[in-house]
Amino acid sequence: MTTPPKRFRFGGSAITDAISETVRRGNVEAGVMHVDALEVERIEPDSDNPRQLRITEDEFGWLLDPVAVAAARVSESQSARIKVLLRLRDLADSMLESGVLQPIRVFRHGNLYRIAYGERRYWAARLAEIKNIPAWISDQRPARVRTLQLVENLHRDDLDLAGRLRNVLGVLEELAEEGDTTGERLASLVGIAERSARRYLQVARGPEDVREAVLAGIIRDLLVAASASAIRDDVQRGVVLSLLAKGLNWERAVAEAEKMRNPPAERMRGRPMMKVTLGATTNVGVVREIMQIVLGEERLPQLEWSDYRAVGKAWKAFLAEMEQRF
Repeated sequence: MTTPPKRFRFGGSAITDAISETVRRGNVEAGVMHVDALEVERIEPDSDNPRQLRITEDEFGWLLDPVAVAAARVSESQSARIKVLLRLRDLADSMLESGVLQPIRVFRHGNLYRIAYGERRYWAARLAEIKNIPAWISDQRPARVRTLQLVENLHRDDLDLAGRLRNVLGVLEELAEEGDTTGERLASLVGIAERSARRYLQVARGPEDVREAVLAGIIRDLLVAASASAIRDDVQRGVVLSLLAKGLNWERAVAEAEKMRNPPAERMRGRPMMKVTLGATTNVGVVREIMQIVLGEERLPQLEWSDYRAVGKAWKAFLAEMEQRF
């Protein structure tokens, strides 16, 4: 009698619920998968996975060197890549003691099997020199392989916002044929809070310069990315992004951009001006012309216009009259 393929149940957390639902839909679309112990040498990473670790031969050899690994653990200047590799070494050491506790998922790809999710377990098994690894096996590529990868990737502590966004963009592309994806639907598929899902969608569907800033590592916080995407003025948003690139936090960048857009009025030093100085001239003809235009020929003072003292007094009297009039 043929033994029916093993089935797996999930439960207990957002991630396992999300995997359960995604796997359920994948089973319907691609046939029920089964579990078997698969030779590690017949498995390969998925080159289209945005989260692909891309372990080089040099890095793999370094991870097999206990002296180099021990030195890196005590180093105070660990790079992000070294931290990823050390966590992989930790997983391999755990497998040496306890084995592979959770199967990976693969699908047939020619004569080999390609990883849908579980790449870290695959590399760790190779480091631990484990010959066979438990795997959920599908005969064909799952219809939602990007979603399956996102479910696992989004819940990795070592995945930064750029990596998460790449996954979200891949999932949205995969789901595009099924219609518009809402925040509620994305949250349900990948097992994250609906608020976070809406923010991912806001960034994914928002201005391209914000996505570029996230992928470049300038923006590392999802709330900041969503807030930047909400700035509709292209110039203002560009200024904010440039300030973030210089190391300012979100609040300071927004405040500085607003100052640049609406500079405060220049404050005068000393006491405020209470009067207007009309200046001075050595040409008494200018004074006579002004007074004649305002007063008329009949009211123009009869004085010796070459006498500067007399002209000065007449000018003061003229200004006093103008102040009273107006």
